[in-house]
Amino acid sequence: MNGEQTILIADDDETFRGVCEEICLDMGFMTEVAVNGKEGLGLLKKRRFTLAIVDLKMPKMGGLDLLFHSREIAPGTSFIIITGYGSIESAVEAMKLGAVDYITKPASVAELRSTIKKALEQWPTSRRLTDSEDGTGRFGIVGMSQAMQPVYERIEAMCRSDNTVLIMGESGVGKELVAKAIHFYGERAAEPFIPIECSVLGISIVESELFGHVKGAFTDAQYEKVGLLKLAGKGTVFLDEITEIPMQVQAKLLRAIQEREIRPVGSSEIERVEARIVTATNRELKSAVRDGMFREDLFYRLHVIPITVPPLRERIEDIPLLVDHFIKKYNTERRSVLGISQKALQILLSHSWRGNIRELENAIQQAIALGTSEYIRPYDLPHELRYPAENFESSTSLLKPLDELEKEAIIEALRSTEGRKLDAARLLGIGKTTLYEKIKRYGIKTANWQ
Repeated sequence: MNGEQTILIADDDETFRGVCEEICLDMGFMTEVAVNGKEGLGLLKKRRFTLAIVDLKMPKMGGLDLLFHSREIAPGTSFIIITGYGSIESAVEAMKLGAVDYITKPASVAELRSTIKKALEQWPTSRRLTDSEDGTGRFGIVGMSQAMQPVYERIEAMCRSDNTVLIMGESGVGKELVAKAIHFYGERAAEPFIPIECSVLGISIVESELFGHVKGAFTDAQYEKVGLLKLAGKGTVFLDEITEIPMQVQAKLLRAIQEREIRPVGSSEIERVEARIVTATNRELKSAVRDGMFREDLFYRLHVIPITVPPLRERIEDIPLLVDHFIKKYNTERRSVLGISQKALQILLSHSWRGNIRELENAIQQAIALGTSEYIRPYDLPHELRYPAENFESSTSLLKPLDELEKEAIIEALRSTEGRKLDAARLLGIGKTTLYEKIKRYGIKTANWQ
């Protein structure tokens, strides 16, 4: 029994609550249950929970209200919101308040188990981050390459300060992981960490989301809303893709950083804020300033402590560590692999990785889901990795006879699958009998594939 990890289950549906409890107990965790949000809040005040699984709609207090109040009394507890009333709006609101996942009823046992497992795997990034002891990285970040050492040095320095930080890097390099490391290794670790994806906030709502609004401030303002900068308390607000914030809002953000003050939309009252602001961008901020898309004064305020996260192509030696990490992350009871073959690894090492770590993670997840072996093999990898665009023949190859092109495709499929005809047929999208007929027609030799 994982005695140190206890899971709270709050749901007024006795049957569903029992299913969740049974799953958690079967996974080796202690549990406590509540029949409504108010009862769940009482339990959160009494003891420490690793994870809380709460229903969105409950009597006396709903899941979102419980999540909101938990930010102060139980900042180290991760939340999964479960509801039979699924909607984009409630999902977005739950994630803004810090929920790690959101699923709708009816949910299968497999889905519940997978979601709980994933949430617990993410828990180190929120409350129990420690430097890796197995030589795979630092601050909960996988990577030991020389290119990552300056990043770790900056993180270590920023953990001891309250300066505004600007994290730069291409999409998919892991900028949010750096932001989390700065927060959860610093003195604000017990406070909320609120990530905000600026690129998905519409111009009409970004100001309200950041600074809040009073009732009646605009047509749809039917209630008072606390802005995320205020909601974070003494925690950290992570503004991802900062360049997407409209120019008219940038001035208010600058004031919030400089004066530690905000004014909610429609209000004449000034409110003090204490949250630390960490920002990130995949664009060149100086260019945005030159193009008139970003305020120069805000740029200099954010650029005090810059951290540049290198792209994956500049830290190729970290790929084996990352592959091992993602294999462990996506292994399940139904589908588990032991590692990756040398040939498959070589394909990964030679890829350009324009999508960076996110692209690598997706590749490993797909390989595990679609593969059948205990090891990831070349043909388990996505097609674009096995047949990169730079290795395609020039367009003049299209002038070859169709029979010749078909023969070449069969040979390549057999080579990729090391001569396994059933796997080659699947790869080509044809039946095994059809493949045998074509091998015979073209006189293809299938022995001794390397």
